[in-house]
Amino acid sequence: TEGITKVSRKDMMYAKEMGMTIKLLASSKRHNNHLHAIVSPALLGKEHPLYNVDDVFNAVFVRGNVLGDAMFYGSGAGKLPTASAVVADVVDEAKHLHRNIMTMWKSEKLELLPIEDTSRRFFIRFSGTLQELKERVESCFGPGKAVQIPELTDEFGYMTESMTEGEYRRKAEAFPEIIHVIRAED
Repeated sequence: TEGITKVSRKDMMYAKEMGMTIKLLASSKRHNNHLHAIVSPALLGKEHPLYNVDDVFNAVFVRGNVLGDAMFYGSGAGKLPTASAVVADVVDEAKHLHRNIMTMWKSEKLELLPIEDTSRRFFIRFSGTLQELKERVESCFGPGKAVQIPELTDEFGYMTESMTEGEYRRKAEAFPEIIHVIRAED
């Protein structure tokens, strides 16, 4: 679990430059007989269905093997929608007092996949100039896309190709110049 307290105005400037946005996502994905679950800020491109979810609205995006893509969208944040959701949950609990309601479709339990084994792209902000670090960054993190903001002359960003969290962490140890990292969602 990672919150949004470390997301800065500069991170948002890079997102805008790349035609992306930053959203706090709760995500779970099934991978073979494992489940991957994470809550963290994520960069989303304009083509992602959750890109335009703003203000007091929340959305649940589901990709199923039979259903395909589906999204449930509506009010869910802010004082009144939150109060309404809490009251609805309390009423639902009262209706089902002293009863267990089955929420799983299968009796088999999935193991949680260690975060180190999950794969994604990473957007990394580095202190220093692209000219100073480009060769080191590319040789360590592989092919990717460098991003520069004209107003930010003492730093640059780099979007990696997909790699595991463990691989990213090992590579990042060689770079005290890393300012911040945000995962990117496809």
